[in-house]
Amino acid sequence: MRVSVNWLRDYIDFNCPPSELAERLTMAGLEVEESRELAARDFAEMGGGGEKDDIIWDTKVTPNRGDWLSMIGTAREVGALVGARMRLPEPNVVESDPPASDFIKITIHDPDLCRRYVGVVIRGASVKESPGWLKDRIIAAGMRPINNVVDVTNYVMFELGQPLHAFDYRLLHGAEIIVRRARPGERIVSIDGVERVLEPDMLVIADADRAVAIAGVMGGYDSEISDRTQDILVESANFNCRSIRRTSKRLGMVTESSYRFERGVDPSITELAARRAAELIQQLAGGEVARGSVDVYPDPATPITLDVRPERVNAVLGTSIELAEMVRCLESLEIDTEVAGGMLRCVVPTFRPDIVREIDLIEEIGRVYGYDNLPMTLPARSLQGRDSREGAFGEKLRRILIASGCQEVLTHSLTDSRLAQLAGRADEVLRVRNPLSEELDSMRAALAPNLLQVIARNQAFGTTNLAVFEIGKVYGQKDDEIWEKRSVAGAMVGKLWKSAWSLPEEALTADFFWCKGMVESVLDALSTAKPEFAPTRNPLLHPTRAAKIIIEGRDIGILGEVCPEVVEFFDIKGRPCVFELDFEALMRLSPESPSYRPVPRYPALYRHLAVVVRDEVAYEELKGVVLASGGDMIEEVGLLDVYKGPQIEADRKSLTLSLVFRSPEKTLTDDEVSALLVRLREALSRELGASFR
Repeated sequence: MRVSVNWLRDYIDFNCPPSELAERLTMAGLEVEESRELAARDFAEMGGGGEKDDIIWDTKVTPNRGDWLSMIGTAREVGALVGARMRLPEPNVVESDPPASDFIKITIHDPDLCRRYVGVVIRGASVKESPGWLKDRIIAAGMRPINNVVDVTNYVMFELGQPLHAFDYRLLHGAEIIVRRARPGERIVSIDGVERVLEPDMLVIADADRAVAIAGVMGGYDSEISDRTQDILVESANFNCRSIRRTSKRLGMVTESSYRFERGVDPSITELAARRAAELIQQLAGGEVARGSVDVYPDPATPITLDVRPERVNAVLGTSIELAEMVRCLESLEIDTEVAGGMLRCVVPTFRPDIVREIDLIEEIGRVYGYDNLPMTLPARSLQGRDSREGAFGEKLRRILIASGCQEVLTHSLTDSRLAQLAGRADEVLRVRNPLSEELDSMRAALAPNLLQVIARNQAFGTTNLAVFEIGKVYGQKDDEIWEKRSVAGAMVGKLWKSAWSLPEEALTADFFWCKGMVESVLDALSTAKPEFAPTRNPLLHPTRAAKIIIEGRDIGILGEVCPEVVEFFDIKGRPCVFELDFEALMRLSPESPSYRPVPRYPALYRHLAVVVRDEVAYEELKGVVLASGGDMIEEVGLLDVYKGPQIEADRKSLTLSLVFRSPEKTLTDDEVSALLVRLREALSRELGASFR
């Protein structure tokens, strides 16, 4: 909201410098983000009258304080701080017969979307250029002067916070206004000249034949004020804030009017605004104002009454404020307050819909009393706590991944639904009803696609070697139930190690085995059981360079090289790899306190075993048979070499295993190990059809 200090003085008297007042407003919650001076010549250069210099404040209005989006709302706040009473405009309209009801009929078909509608008729007006003072006020508020009638409607909107619209009365069909929902496929050309297709849940202002305005957003081209206009219908209405917000977003139209209706407009000020506009139009454009107004108000708003405990005020604020001072603070905000039975009985005005509980009134007392006047005290008791298990585990996981060479990134939970398709979760995607844009139309179903976006964006700026991770929530729906869970994912591409003269190029570059090694390092640091890796199919991953991760028989995630189609989709250079793990499953599988075992007392014996098996037999399957048949005597199994050549059959391969044998109770003999090797060969031959070299 742009606030003119010259204009503000019309409603409130204050003697302190504007800079000091701006600081006091900011401390009270109405933040003055910027203060700048505009000279008279600046107004003249922008098409204004240039009658005097001014100071303009840019105030930051929170979404719950729609009353601050007006000069009187700001003046009311200033009055509470300087101890002065705000002056509300009192229109003095010269009216003449016949009454307004003879000229216009107003019907509200949807009172759930339109709470009140007031119409005022002015005949014989002369539309022309606005006087200099009015143009200066419109420019100070951040708008462009148009003509005296339209400028008055904008002036009153900035003054009182009530958006208005002026129709050319002669262009309305049937001398009738109908407030209704749009018909399916109904179209309207707005005053910016753009034809817009309306949806059935959008509210429109219609005459007897067609829509003439999009309620609360923008008027229609067919009934706008022009130089030929003589008879005017001034609309002042109160619309449902949610309805206006939805309409504004779907049509991509954000106006000064919709901005105010979205935050709530006081229904009690509707007629005052209409009469104020009639007064100014009569002064500046002439004409006769029809007696009275047509005011359709099916469900009048009534102020609510709340009780406040004085002892609770001081307990919350940590103060010793006297009862009379509490009353003064609330009365200065036009909240009628009386003391009854030791309680503060407060009547909350309709322009403060944000006040609904006792604590809201306590906040108001604190604001006016002054946050800088609240005493500084130490806590009465220790407030030290500890992180939840989820938080502690997440921090542990974060440290492990950083130590592994990854950088943490944070991506948005809103994303493109196409990324869910890339992750193979198109059937579970959770779409947003009113997306901010086509690229943010759903909640993320996986973290890995977002990390690939991060890599692509960084590569576009010249950073080609990356390893990143994220810990966050993913979302989806299945069988009409929405699910939400935590996930941890990583992505890497390019050289992840500085070049070394003794290592080949491929040893420095991220690939499937580098990604697998990082996952194994993470799981080892978390003290989980030994993981197993099995082939898997995933739309995000390469068909033959992908694996699912299994711990204690449960799938906890995937890893692998990204498939070429996805690499092309993101336009990534190189061969990126990703992994994604189930956070909750990891936490359950990771012991809170790791267990230790002593250094072995007895020596180990080492053997190699060359096993020939069919090509389709995986190493993990081979390892499983060895561990199952070897018992406690096998301490470790490793893969030394894979060979295919003329010495073995074409459809078979030779895997050389390194075996470590150790007993926790004694020193093993060669004969005992040889017997174990015989047992291993028999098991491998029996279960996998293996032979030995």
